[in-house]
Amino acid sequence: MKVFRLGVAAVLLAVSNARAADDKPVPATPIVPPNPAEKFETTHKVIASIDVKGEKGHTLQTICLDSKGRVVGLVAPPKPYGAPPKGQTAEIHLFDADGKPVKNWKVPFHATAVNCGPDGTIYVAGDSKLAKFDADGKQVGETVELPHLAAILKDADALKKKAAVQLEKEKEQMVQAYANAKKSMTEQLKKLEEKKEEDRTKTDVRQIEQFKSIIKQYDQIETQYKNRTVEQVVEEMTGRMRVANGMAVSEKDVFVACGDVGYGYAVWRFTKELKEPKQVLSEIGGCCGQMDIQCHGPDVLVAENTKHQFARYDRDGKKIGSFGKRGEDTDPKCFGGCCNPMNIRANGVGDIYTAESEGVIKRFGPSGEFIETAGVVKLTGGCKNVAVAVSEDGKKLFFCDLPGSKFHILEKKAK
Repeated sequence: MKVFRLGVAAVLLAVSNARAADDKPVPATPIVPPNPAEKFETTHKVIASIDVKGEKGHTLQTICLDSKGRVVGLVAPPKPYGAPPKGQTAEIHLFDADGKPVKNWKVPFHATAVNCGPDGTIYVAGDSKLAKFDADGKQVGETVELPHLAAILKDADALKKKAAVQLEKEKEQMVQAYANAKKSMTEQLKKLEEKKEEDRTKTDVRQIEQFKSIIKQYDQIETQYKNRTVEQVVEEMTGRMRVANGMAVSEKDVFVACGDVGYGYAVWRFTKELKEPKQVLSEIGGCCGQMDIQCHGPDVLVAENTKHQFARYDRDGKKIGSFGKRGEDTDPKCFGGCCNPMNIRANGVGDIYTAESEGVIKRFGPSGEFIETAGVVKLTGGCKNVAVAVSEDGKKLFFCDLPGSKFHILEKKAK
């Protein structure tokens, strides 16, 4: 049974639609507030935007660069928040540094993460599977099952205990939250219904219907939460673990970020041969199903978007340091918005680049100190994968526009 979550945003949208439908015309496109970052001085500018289309309506989900500086685009169905749907596949689309198509090939499962090793090997992961391809798209070895899920499922009793704790918290918090929301909505409905019918405006009539519909949905959600079982929670918990949220590759290791038991994310380390799995990080917080990791030498960089910082860990998961701070959108040295940075990347000289959902790319030094705003790209807002890639010399940046199924090429401005 799927639990539907109807938040405050949905309520406000419903009421807003009712008001907008009065005698005034509705705008054809939503009004987007100005982005303060557009006034930042940047070192790079957009020189090209490359549309990417796949088969069966598949769209661009994320990008990286291979060892030849080519853009590797993962084209697939959207990344799910729960268990991946069965029978889905993905594609790899390869472009040169100017955005010209080189070739593409299919991935035999629903891949949700991609990255490349220093030797040119391309790794893809998703739906509890992992495969690798050479620089020309030929699969190297067989598709393998990521063993982390099997390792966790070995201790079924411990998993059920964690699920029971999570279920108790859900029932305590969510049922009460929806009960409070329903109470508030009911009070507003009562005020409208107390008006005489001849005194009600068209907006009042529409809002009454909207409130009744939302209250009915709240009742359904309350019932669903009350009737949830431990088995259902276990299924959801393990479903999240099947999704690969990010990948990182060093000279020696392959790292995969995926859902952790309960909430949060875990990072597992493998050999380049995809053996000897070891969990090195757990309970990392991430927003909206987004958890990006990248390698910086032998270490792992983590975009800790719920903390408005990025962190550095050694290959065994020992924390080396955290960098960045929360602040206003108008301050280029800070991470603004609800959850930034969303993505991260390091280039050949050791600089670290972060990407934010609002289309901002920032450059930090190898020790984590802020250097400059590298670029700003106009994107549709909201939490999403805004993968960034950078050439070895730092002259070109590549930025994933997930809503638009395209990537942008930015070039360093002439001094």
